[in-house]
Amino acid sequence: MNLPFHFLPKSSLRLVTGMTLMLLSCMSIGCSFDDTPDLSEVTGTLTKSGKPVAGAQVEFYPISAGAASYGKTDEEGNFVLRYSTGKPGAAVDEHTVSVIGGRVEGERNAPSVEVTSMAGADAAEGTLQPIGGPKKGRRNSSGGPKTVEGLTAEVLATGPNHIELTI
Repeated sequence: MNLPFHFLPKSSLRLVTGMTLMLLSCMSIGCSFDDTPDLSEVTGTLTKSGKPVAGAQVEFYPISAGAASYGKTDEEGNFVLRYSTGKPGAAVDEHTVSVIGGRVEGERNAPSVEVTSMAGADAAEGTLQPIGGPKKGRRNSSGGPKTVEGLTAEVLATGPNHIELTI
């Protein structure tokens, strides 16, 4: 039996009216909580002995707050970071950086784990500057690619944030 809306009991009408008002208030002030930190776009280049490292996974983990950002190098060693939600960029913060796998044209194995720093006057703003050497690369139990860890980089609110990684 279909009754017109005005034939609903008063208590049901109040409930429907109250729910409608709640929904409208949520829509106007926003019910969702977005805990995404401030993000800044990040590009970079990964090289070894001046040659691009292709197919490497680059991971940036913020020290203070927020989730990781990820990128994969192309054939020229270039990468663009995306935040864990898929938005472009990385949290404005100091980051620890990991590089997993990759290949250099003419080499058979994954890159070794030497790191050179561009610290000092030659370092561009936003350029990766390792603190100490990286931890030794490791292979996982299935023989997967080596990982370079122990690097840091700072993502600034104002760019450019082009990070030069040299392993």
